[in-house]
Amino acid sequence: MINKPIITIKNLSFAYQKENKILKNINLEVFENDFLGIIGPNGGGKTTLLKIVLGLLKPDKGSILVFNKKPKKVRDFVGYVPQFLKIDLDCPVSVLDIVLMGILSKKSIFQKYNKEDLKLAKQALKFVDLWKLKDKQIGELSGGQRQRVYIARALIRDPKLLILDEPTASIDEKSEKEFWELLKDINKNSAVIIVSHDIGVIFKHVNKVACLNKRLYCHSTNEMTNEMLDKTYKCDIELLGHGLPHRVLKKH
Repeated sequence: MINKPIITIKNLSFAYQKENKILKNINLEVFENDFLGIIGPNGGGKTTLLKIVLGLLKPDKGSILVFNKKPKKVRDFVGYVPQFLKIDLDCPVSVLDIVLMGILSKKSIFQKYNKEDLKLAKQALKFVDLWKLKDKQIGELSGGQRQRVYIARALIRDPKLLILDEPTASIDEKSEKEFWELLKDINKNSAVIIVSHDIGVIFKHVNKVACLNKRLYCHSTNEMTNEMLDKTYKCDIELLGHGLPHRVLKKH
């Protein structure tokens, strides 16, 4: 059986201002079993690329298909954990309420949650091992627990693709280890794309790495060397020094 890509990006470019391109001639394929890590310097276009995949931005040139359709048409198949989720931690909103927000887009105005919605929320919270805390206020949870709630919020859609933008920025080392184990479990049934600056950790878990600094180069994790990361991709010096393997393929 042919493994067809779930994301196909061809010759894509994007600029917020015409004279300053954020993305240049991006080409990328993501398959249903991929665990893709995206690395690169600040301002290199990582979050912008995610927004294009989500259909929140349109490319200026080139094309993108997600599940063989325009990104806007398949949002229900995509779970998203943004870098900053605007939730007031002092607001008396429960863990269960946060997770149910993940299906608000499927509801009409003033439509209440039904038994099936609650069942899906329970499944998502059990998956991240937080069902027992369903009635806790979100502000009472640790950083690691909140991050798992936000993942459950994305999983309630039963997505075929999960996208995460810098999800480990505010969690401790123990929670981070549990977090990566959780993503491995999710990757058994869904493709995962994660943006991270934590290069020393990301290479241990993903099976593909894309280095993005306006231009993008994607390889499996055993095809990379420090020298090429530095000379070809010009990533921040902080990304180096982890003993990373990184080699550019001949076709590039």
